[in-house]
Amino acid sequence: MAKRCIICNKAAKYRVKDTPEYYCDECAEENFGDISLLVKVEEEAQRLKKFLSQQMKDYLEEEEEEEEKEAPSKKVRKHNQNDEQDD
Repeated sequence: MAKRCIICNKAAKYRVKDTPEYYCDECAEENFGDISLLVKVEEEAQRLKKFLSQQMKDYLEEEEEEEEKEAPSKKVRKHNQNDEQDD
């Protein structure tokens, strides 16, 4: 979902940190003397994407570790079931 400038409704490129206020290039320059103090929307999106990717990777690794811990007990159960069928 593209963010829109709160003044002119154009596509926003900047945001005031820790607020939901977004600005296009023109409005940002007009309302703030130094736009380097604003957060670039694209940079923020990339940081969020990187964070979510790392969280997903960590989650999948934890799931694999859990499966590996459970796997030996499943093998024992399957082996025991095979022994019972042989009887």
